[in-house]
Amino acid sequence: MADRGYRVLWAMTAAAFCFFAVPVCARAGESESVHQIVAGDRRDMGNDRYRLLLDEETLGIAVLDRESGESWESVVGYTEGNDIWTGLCNSGITLEFYQGGSTIPVSVSVYHEKPDTEIQYYDDGFDANLHYEAYDFRMQLQVRIREDGLSVFVPGESIEEGEEYLLGAVWLYPMLGASAPGEEEGYMVIPEGVGAAIDLADNHGKFKTPYTKRIYGGNAGIDPVAASRYNVPVVTQPESISMPVWGMVYTEKQRGFLGIITDGDYNAQLFAYPNGVTTPYNWVGAKFLVREIYTRQTAKSSGVPAVESRGDIRDMGLRYLFVDGEQADYGGLAKAYQAYLAEQGTLSRQEDRFRIKLDFLGADSRKWFVFHQLVPMTTLEHMDEILEELERLGVRDVMPVYFGWQRDGATRALGSGDFRIDPVLGSSGELERLMEKWEERGKGLVLQQDFLLACPDRLYNTSTDIVKSVSQILVEIPTNQKLFKTMYYMTPGRTARMMERFTKQYADTVLSHVSIEGVTDNLYSYYSSGVTYTRGECAAQQTEALGELGFARIGMKSPNVYLWEDMAEYYDMPMTTSKYNMISREIPFLPMVLRGYVPYWAPYTNFEANEREFFLKLLEYGAYPSFLLTKEPPVELRNTNSSYIYTSEYSVLEEKILQYHREIGEILRQVEGAAMAKHEYLTDRAVRVEYENGILLVINYGDVEYVYEGETIPAHSYSLIR
Repeated sequence: MADRGYRVLWAMTAAAFCFFAVPVCARAGESESVHQIVAGDRRDMGNDRYRLLLDEETLGIAVLDRESGESWESVVGYTEGNDIWTGLCNSGITLEFYQGGSTIPVSVSVYHEKPDTEIQYYDDGFDANLHYEAYDFRMQLQVRIREDGLSVFVPGESIEEGEEYLLGAVWLYPMLGASAPGEEEGYMVIPEGVGAAIDLADNHGKFKTPYTKRIYGGNAGIDPVAASRYNVPVVTQPESISMPVWGMVYTEKQRGFLGIITDGDYNAQLFAYPNGVTTPYNWVGAKFLVREIYTRQTAKSSGVPAVESRGDIRDMGLRYLFVDGEQADYGGLAKAYQAYLAEQGTLSRQEDRFRIKLDFLGADSRKWFVFHQLVPMTTLEHMDEILEELERLGVRDVMPVYFGWQRDGATRALGSGDFRIDPVLGSSGELERLMEKWEERGKGLVLQQDFLLACPDRLYNTSTDIVKSVSQILVEIPTNQKLFKTMYYMTPGRTARMMERFTKQYADTVLSHVSIEGVTDNLYSYYSSGVTYTRGECAAQQTEALGELGFARIGMKSPNVYLWEDMAEYYDMPMTTSKYNMISREIPFLPMVLRGYVPYWAPYTNFEANEREFFLKLLEYGAYPSFLLTKEPPVELRNTNSSYIYTSEYSVLEEKILQYHREIGEILRQVEGAAMAKHEYLTDRAVRVEYENGILLVINYGDVEYVYEGETIPAHSYSLIR
């Protein structure tokens, strides 16, 4: 292709320039004087492993691997689209501005607008100071070659904007690694749910829209909330992105990279464009959102779209970690990210032993005339009896979790701040004695608490305690249930006070292990007491609030990565993806990142439609099973907000718990604390999983038997191979 020829010519020209220019390059750590750009001029920078080439006109770069001779390039030479797309494909950075009161962004690229640029060179990279005079805008771009790849950084303090044009978004090298159909074999890695791969195929135009998703989920302070009426089927929520990463793998050439957002991840959006969507290229990258469109209220129930006046102008940064050889697959990218998180102190090794997580529902409430009536489902005595029965049956590897134990039950207790047990379920003294009893037996009782949701059936200080959107309207979250149709979010300040109060309530007990949810996977901008807070500020406040929880072990439900430093256990791990039609297959990216560092549990087994496939997935992903249990039959919950529970009675689920304890436990006890060394598809329906301690597992999801190295594995079964 013409653009490929352009790239080869670029590399040859740059190499020739480097040969003659090396003697005048600055010494390591020193810079040349500020350099005005020269049309067609290119400089050569780098280290012993990688060379960095810069096209000064477009700020496009190429990274050459000195060992293999292969390169990663950020400009594809695409000229067949409109100005927006030719600019994006041929520029190192592209900006979006909002002019005046318009909510339609103006795309501004280096390729078309050609800003006044000053470049300062270093041996390992460069700084580029950009000035768009027509937009009254300045920004600095810093690019450096590292031992393991590349770093790109925009200091927030370098951003200067005028009054007419407001910065809306920033693209930093989105086309790095892009490929046209037939150029490369491989796939893109997307970290949604458990992990997904999108093949670098010629899609013949069958995909019309790109993959796009907000990192860390939607923004309740901005996004309109779509509610479903009671008794109308609810579409399953798509899986979210909890890690600010993406990847590209070229399988034939055995090379790839992992992209990591190091700064500005709270307001970033991930894009993956399969071939045929707008351009002929397969590419994946991130966009940094600086301002968003929200609905400015003009009446109680109506409003107009508007641009945020206060932008979230902060540092923006990327790291690219390059891999090759046997590490050039999704497993290698997962291990690269694991090592990165460990180096940053985000991941640390936690105690890991196989246990079945048993979540006991204490009580919920229902309407009774004009009052509310508690519906007890599992009292302290009931829970004690069930644990005794399981121990008698030989099920000793369990982790009991109690929720809905607070006064007024699971729903009405939300936001109350009352952390005493409801008298219908037992007394505070009985709870303490039960915790002491099972702590001595190695099954410390875990108390679960949601520190985000607030039941609307209470009075609150809406100025300080309840989240308002940036349009200063109370945020209401639909429950799709009959009794309480919506819930509120508590502000991070209220959350911190709740965590402090919860800790004081149980400071003098043996309780050392708690389970938290709500704040773990919800991030939003909000308005409170006359101030609008960004998602980044919200994340910092949530992280600080966790410091009020004075417990040795904190288990978290589906936490975003910025909370992992305080995480001892990961609950409710996604076991699938959103299954968009462009996704080629599921990959265990998230399990491979966590395996060997933090134990993790799957969602409730008792709600899975295809139980056998779910059973095999537990083995494939190394996830421990969970069950939601009650003493009473779930029909008692029909008029409560827990009416979604349709199977939970212990007497019904006992045999299944015994089976999972025996079969799943037999396998996963052998890989406690072990990292997943390799995962690969043998066929579309057979996978091979290898752990660093030598355990090898082959799983057959197919309808017919599968033979692996002479061993026959029946349909819908597995084999443990040492």
